[in-house]
Amino acid sequence: MSKLLFSISVLSGLVSFSAYNLGFALEKKAIQRLPEKVKNKTSSFLKAILTNPLWLFGLFLTIISVGFYFVALMWAPLSAIAPLSGFGLIIVVIFAHLDLKESLRKIEIFSFVLIIIGSCTSSYLTSKAIISYSWNQWTDLAHSTGGIVFLCLSACLGISFLFFKFSKFNMITTYMIAFFSGTLAGIQAIVIKGTTVGISNKAFNSNLLVFLSYIFTILMAALFSSGALQFAFKKGNVSIIMAIYNGIMTLFPILFGGIILIEWENLLIISKIFLGIAVIMTLIGVIILSIKHSQNSQDNNL
Repeated sequence: MSKLLFSISVLSGLVSFSAYNLGFALEKKAIQRLPEKVKNKTSSFLKAILTNPLWLFGLFLTIISVGFYFVALMWAPLSAIAPLSGFGLIIVVIFAHLDLKESLRKIEIFSFVLIIIGSCTSSYLTSKAIISYSWNQWTDLAHSTGGIVFLCLSACLGISFLFFKFSKFNMITTYMIAFFSGTLAGIQAIVIKGTTVGISNKAFNSNLLVFLSYIFTILMAALFSSGALQFAFKKGNVSIIMAIYNGIMTLFPILFGGIILIEWENLLIISKIFLGIAVIMTLIGVIILSIKHSQNSQDNNL
């Protein structure tokens, strides 16, 4: 795979995560501007947001982000694109800074540095890994026992919050919902990668049922992930929720790509060590920025 196509994928990933996070911020801002009496009545709430230009523009950004994400995964490995999620958070924080005229704190700038260095390093190292798959290679790896067990365990961990449903530990339930939402977002990324493999290999001609099941999974994961996240916001601390969501959403595709899809197989030992450090740096930056931005959002009603 050419460096040009890989560069296009990375650029598309940056645009995708930026559009998604900015769109989400605009939707949340539009909702928080609504009067409480409108928020409390479902029909009035739906009518208000569906006629709100700011909310509709945010929705538009989140929709087109999916298209860019498909392009991002078309010519790049999962473990190269997933760490770029941190750049989307950076865009949101800068937007909040410009919109609310708030100063950037040292801890946020520090997280910027971690995300940029970690993401650039991991993307550079994984650019030397396997980038394209035939449909048979994909099914052998992703549909292997290890791949199925990975996804099933991820889903089981995600839905484990149901066991706390009748528990007195309501806050634990809320954060498990955030974990569930992040898990679904991570699984969605993995399935999108499989869909791009099917498209590039025209596998949908002979594997239509599998291809349609991928599309269905993407749609359902997006629906339940977004819905669960909104439900978690009602009861939990937003900063912790976003830290859990963004961390899991970033980590799962990286692990699946590196372990199940063996995207790191051709890397030297020293490269794998630096890749591990880069991924950890990115995750730390994502979690710090999620916490700090969410705290600022609550304080400034963004």
